[in-house]
Amino acid sequence: MSTKLDNSKLLGFLELDKELNRRITVVAVGGTAMTLLGAKPSTTDVDFDMPGEDFLEFRHILVGSN
Repeated sequence: MSTKLDNSKLLGFLELDKELNRRITVVAVGGTAMTLLGAKPSTTDVDFDMPGEDFLEFRHILVGSN
């Protein structure tokens, strides 16, 4: 069974920006982008891309400094 992620769930996930030490660039791609733009009602996975230095900041927030 797959979980469907609608616009509000995706935006909720992105609220982690409140924990970031600086601004980062996050680019939504595929079904994630289409859902955020309202082109489809939901997606079953989350696809983002970002520059390497921004990924390190993003990962630090998601999994801690380990």
